[in-house]
This record gives sequence, structure tokens and C-alpha cells, in this order.
Amino acid sequence: MVCARCIDVVQSELTQAGFDVLAVQLGKVTLRDPLTSNDMERIQTVLSKQGFSLLEGQQKLTVHQRTKTFVDSYFAQATDLSESKIGTPNRRLSTQIQDALGLDYDTISGQFTKTEGITLERYIILRRIDKVKEWLVYSDETLTEIAHRTGYSSVQHLSNQFRQQTGLTPSYFRQVRQQKQALQQGTL
Repeated sequence: MVCARCIDVVQSELTQAGFDVLAVQLGKVTLRDPLTSNDMERIQTVLSKQGFSLLEGQQKLTVHQRTKTFVDSYFAQATDLSESKIGTPNRRLSTQIQDALGLDYDTISGQFTKTEGITLERYIILRRIDKVKEWLVYSDETLTEIAHRTGYSSVQHLSNQFRQQTGLTPSYFRQVRQQKQALQQGTL
């Protein structure tokens, strides 16, 4: 599960199947009552219809998979990534990853890099740039507002990183949005 919608679907499906769901989190469901093997089969059937599967025993997610899922979920649900919204400096994304996985950041980062072929820092930057692209295309916010919302220290820093990662400028994506609106309104 990597997004709020996935969590909602899992909770809804399990509730409809008669389970008393206490909480649904990234890769984890807490039910009120203990499960029988028959319950596990029913849950697998219900979830597989929605494209999900159970992870148990030796199929548990690796550090790399858990890290990637956490980062993807973080950016999928993010509405404001600025430090003022995240909280105190000890709630940086690296600290949140460390807390969620229960391992030190160097171990997590090393495992991620070994398996994924890019550093965890670069992966986070790419997800952050994806969020910038999304807000450039689908919002009316200025580049200054988007830079603040995505936690960049300045528009220049955002622009430089955007250009470095994509080879394009943020204004290009703004033009895409304007062209899309014009097409929708039939004025192009």
C-alpha cells in the first residue's frame, strides 16, 4: 500500500468482509480479533481482487522495499513538505525513515543503494521533483509558493535541482499546464 487511497480500499474491503479493522498503515493491518487460517484465506481472496497480496513469513519486505514504499507513500500523501509543516528539525524525512524502519539511516541508505543502483538521497530528490512537476502542472501556485511547499530554501535552489534532474526548466511544465487548459477550453 503506497497511498491514502490504497489504505482506504484495504480498510473498506476488510470491513465489508466482516473483519473489525482497528488500523491500516503502510504494509500493516491491525484487527481486533486473532485470525484463523480460514480468516487468512478470506483476507487473501478479498485483497487479491483489489490487486493486493499478503506478506508473511519469508515474504516480508526487505529494507530496500520498505524504504522505497515509505518514501513513495510520503510523497504520494504530501500536501506540504516545508520544514515548518513537517515540524521540528528532528522530523526530517531521513529521521522519519529511520524511525519507521527501526534501523540507522546509514544502514538503510547503504542497503537501498546496493539494491536500487542509486543513492537514497537521489531517489528522494527524484520523488520531490515529481511532486514539483505535479504542482506546476496542476496548481495555480507560483514557483515561489511551490518552492516553499516542497521544502526548497529558494526558487533558485528548486530551479537548479529541477534543471539538473530533468534537463528542463520549471517554466516548461507551467507552459504544459497552460496549454492543457487551453485545449480543455477549446481555445487552442
